[in-house]
Amino acid sequence: MAKGKRAGTKKGGRSAFSGLSVIASAVLLFMVALPTFITLTVGLLPSLVAFIFDRSAGRTMARCVFGLNFSGVAPYILEVWMQPSQTVGGATQAVFQPLALSIMYGAAGLGWLLYLAMPPIVANVLNLAAQRRVSELRKKQRGLIKTWGDSLIKEVDRSGN
Repeated sequence: MAKGKRAGTKKGGRSAFSGLSVIASAVLLFMVALPTFITLTVGLLPSLVAFIFDRSAGRTMARCVFGLNFSGVAPYILEVWMQPSQTVGGATQAVFQPLALSIMYGAAGLGWLLYLAMPPIVANVLNLAAQRRVSELRKKQRGLIKTWGDSLIKEVDRSGN
């Protein structure tokens, strides 16, 4: 075994087992619950695309899109499960309704928007917090100068700090 590397892990710390487990789960779901598999496959296509194209360390884009995409698919999975006879025809009929596709893909679109909109919002909030901290420090500095006088500034300048 190489230094610092564990057996069974690939580059980036992801194990080979995780990809295999996803494929095994999909095959098992295909064999056991085909209507649910069809609903998930059609509904989660935007999440699959996000997962393929997201190469960031934490796969934040894929996580964001998947979370909202799954929330759009979940009602239709429940609809398929509530049918007395779960058939492929019933699942495809439920999934391929224009409203159903709009809700599923619209929720995924909101995930993409959330992923794109949050970094500037967070940057602005952090910038405002930093500006507020600077103004508080300036206020404290003025108070110290008022207490100790201007000689404090001259001493700091002479010491070079």
